[in-house]
Parts: sequence; C-alpha cells; structure tokens
Amino acid sequence: MLANSRVVYLFLYVKDLAVSRDFYEHALGLRVIEEDSDSVKYDAGEIILCLNKADAYGITLSTPPDHSTDIVFLVDDIDGMRAALEERGVVFSGTSRYEVGAIADFYDPDGHWFTLYEPSEEAMTWPSGEKIRTVWNTNGKGASGQSVPSIVLGRSNGRDKEELRLDGKTIIYLFLFVQDANEAFKFYHHSLGLLDLEGGPCSRASSADAEGVIKYDGGGVMLTSHHIDEERTVIDVSEHACPPRRLDPEHMEGKAVVFHVTEIERVVEGLSRKGIQFNDGLNRSQIGIIAKFKDPTGHTFYLYEPSAEALNWPSGTKLKQILAKQL
Repeated sequence: MLANSRVVYLFLYVKDLAVSRDFYEHALGLRVIEEDSDSVKYDAGEIILCLNKADAYGITLSTPPDHSTDIVFLVDDIDGMRAALEERGVVFSGTSRYEVGAIADFYDPDGHWFTLYEPSEEAMTWPSGEKIRTVWNTNGKGASGQSVPSIVLGRSNGRDKEELRLDGKTIIYLFLFVQDANEAFKFYHHSLGLLDLEGGPCSRASSADAEGVIKYDGGGVMLTSHHIDEERTVIDVSEHACPPRRLDPEHMEGKAVVFHVTEIERVVEGLSRKGIQFNDGLNRSQIGIIAKFKDPTGHTFYLYEPSAEALNWPSGTKLKQILAKQL
C-alpha cells in the first residue's frame, strides 16, 4: 500500500524549543523553512525535519539518550564536518571506520540520536549505494557510475569550518530498532508494502549488513529496521561502535515518521484490512488529513494528505519539491 509513498517529514518532540533551536540552527547550521510558537521546520534534503514542543502535543519524552531511532545525515567529508560541528559545541563519539564507511554519533539536547555517515566505495556497490548515488545526483553532488572519491564533491579543502554545516545535507537513513526482526519484516514489507532494497529475503541483493537489518525504500530516505541487541555491552573496535540499546515502547513517542499519501481514506481502509490499527481514526485540520499508527515495537508513524492551503505555505513548497523528484 505504501510502496509508492514517500517519507516527507520526521517529527522530533523536544522539551525546550528555544534550546533546541539554538542547537539545530547554530550548532548544526540547519535552515528554517517555517516556524510558529510550538514548532519549527528545517530543510533536511529529501525530507523535512520538524521540531515540536512535547508538552504542546501531550508527548512524554523518555530519559535521554533515546536509542530507539538513529537519524543519519549523509555527508561527503565526515572529518571536516565533525570538526566544524565540534567547534560549535556538538559532542561526538569517536569516528568509526569499517566496511560500510565512516560514522560519527552525537545527540541533541533531548537525547535524540544522530549520526554523520560517509559511505565507503564498497558500500556504494550495494543496492543501498544506488539509492545514495541517486540522492547525491539529484542534489547535484555526484555522477552516476563513479566511485566514492570521484562522486564526493565539495570537500573542505581548507574551507573555514564555519562554512561546513548540515544545511543542504540529507537525512539518508532512519534506523528503527526493533525487538523482533521477523515480526518487523512482516509489518514493513507485507503489511505496509514497502520495497526492501537490501538485507531482506526479497531484496535484489544483500550486503554485509548483520542479520536482522533490512533497508526499505522511503523515497529520499531509507527506513531501516535493525534488530536490537540489548545485551551488547562490549564494543568490538572492528565493528560499528553501536551503543547498547534499551527500548521502552511506552516512551517511544519522541519521534514520528510521516508518509505522504493521496486518497488517504482508501489507503487507511486498505492498511486496516492488513491489520494496521488506526486507533485515532482520521484527523482533519487546516494542514490536511492525518492518520496515526505504530509498528509492533512502538515506533510512531503518520499518513499525511496535505490540504491545498498547506501546499501554499513554505513547507508546502518544499514538500512539492520533494515529491517532484524521481528517486
């Protein structure tokens, strides 16, 4: 049902919007698209990152850090970007380099987990690499068929660190940590109808991803279910330095993934027949129509059909740009 739908928003709920805005705008350098008293929207490449005041939406945030979701920015110079963000107060874990490429983790003031990711040449040969190359090409930062060192444009080359910001960089992955990998596959692939690009039994090819990691096509972002390893306390330096994770489904509403759909009533009816529960029904407002559901672990999702009025707002202009791209 959602095979042709795109992830267009990621909602993050925050305790203090002013504090979060300082972090996202000054430290990370994201560009504001639209704002009001309870929320602010940023350009995150192929999706819109929206901060919402938690108390205004009745959301209780978990005790930070929250390891239920890893939000991954695609960068072309991880060392330069990390150094620039550190200059502006962002605190990172150590940069890890292994077969997928280079990664560096950090957290926002509410403990939302982020990662910078620079893919390796090997990773660019995988199906997920095809998606990364397409996103880079669409944003004017690559040439099809070239290896990573050739397609990576705009490295720092001595540029002032103040020039290196996440504005213009895209969120390429949303890692959703799940308690049961098989149950998650049935939900995402069979119930939602998402195309698994890599790692799953129906994927076109597999990479070196660990068992229980499946990447789904969400348009300009790859939704990736990742089996949780609650017992992992010793980190092998040859692997991704994942922190051990603890999930509390009762306190996982600090994030929500939003799919754009048309004919939302028909989509909801079809997904309901597949066992998806929309306990709040359809919610109509000035922005359009939304419908909320959750995956078996407790990750929150929305379906969103924007109103004609909303499409005329600055966020609507960005949304139309996202939907117009062939990815």
